[in-house]
Amino acid sequence: MRTPEEELARALARYEWVLANVADGIYGLDAHGRVEFVNPSAVRITGYPPTEQRGHDQHAILHHRRLDGSPYSREDCPVWKALRSGHTVAADDEVFWRKDGTPVPVELIAVPTVEDGEVTGVIVSFRDLTERREAAQQAAEIDRLAREAAASRALSDRLQQALLTPPPEPDHLHVVVRYLPAGHEAQVGGDWYDAFLQPDGATMVAIGDVVGHGSAAAAAMGQLRGILRALAYDNDEPPAATLGRVDRAARGLAVSTLATAILARVERHPDVPVTGQRVIRWSNAGHVPPLLLAPDGTSRVLATSPDLMLGVDPSATRRDHTVDLDNGHTLLLVTDGLVERRGCDLDQGMARLQAALRDLGGKPLDEVLDTVLDRLVPRAGEDDVAAVGIRAYPEDRPRPAEAGPNRLPPGVE
Repeated sequence: MRTPEEELARALARYEWVLANVADGIYGLDAHGRVEFVNPSAVRITGYPPTEQRGHDQHAILHHRRLDGSPYSREDCPVWKALRSGHTVAADDEVFWRKDGTPVPVELIAVPTVEDGEVTGVIVSFRDLTERREAAQQAAEIDRLAREAAASRALSDRLQQALLTPPPEPDHLHVVVRYLPAGHEAQVGGDWYDAFLQPDGATMVAIGDVVGHGSAAAAAMGQLRGILRALAYDNDEPPAATLGRVDRAARGLAVSTLATAILARVERHPDVPVTGQRVIRWSNAGHVPPLLLAPDGTSRVLATSPDLMLGVDPSATRRDHTVDLDNGHTLLLVTDGLVERRGCDLDQGMARLQAALRDLGGKPLDEVLDTVLDRLVPRAGEDDVAAVGIRAYPEDRPRPAEAGPNRLPPGVE
């Protein structure tokens, strides 16, 4: 059994242990606001050793100025209010000044000690809010950046969707397009496609990818797409010649961007009946090669030595290539987001694409593109994906229902 003196000593030891180890700073002040005791955390936070605080006016040492440097009168101090009123006072936006002259944001609570009805002092407990404020500022900055990124992504998406218009559907030729945005808000890219009819009825198809991400890439994509569409519309020159003019026009108009692209023209063999076989003439400016899919699911990559990408050298030589487009066959143009993966080269990516198409040769064209995207990009990836499919149908038979109705620009029959 402990004596009362032993119990008191034990309790005092516990209190001293708590005072020495609690993270919050604790002061004991007398009725005049002078420091009677200070715990180690208060010494650590303020930088003042106990010998420079005991017996001194705490307000004069630590609390005499506001954050903006203006004087902080004793009468406005929450600690002094607790001493004068005899009531507990809390404050969550105060500033103590360290010995090195730097401010430390604190929240505090001042609890007066009352003996025989008189206030004999106050216990001040305070907490350093520096880390909390920094964390709040960081969270606010992250939130601001996220909102800006979301707004930028939304703007870029709207720009892309406004430009990536539905393709025409000329008689007995089915054109299907797909665009899949990247999974990250800040990673909107410059992938694009286009399909339109020339005055002579030939179908022009383009696909490309501007180097870079974000609104700048989307804007550059819009400019380059507009130049290509305008230059390719009203003449029947080979695609290679048009790409060369696009490159020179972009340089002259200060559209300074690098981009890969394929421009293709679906036309007929010269001097053949109107129901004769179609041919695709295309030029490749450093882009992923096209792929030709047969109804039985076999396919071949139309690999050629690609010419220089756009934006490097407007005088670069560009070449045309041709391939027959038989009825029921499908030409597929894609951007690299569909076939490129980290640690794998383009040949492996094209092989995966061919494998994904193996059982789709006879499926409706919409189903072909949707299934390929599901198989190769099951969830939004790190890059945008654009794809264009073109399938030919016999002209001596009605257009298949699966291809939908003809859709032509106004004034085109």
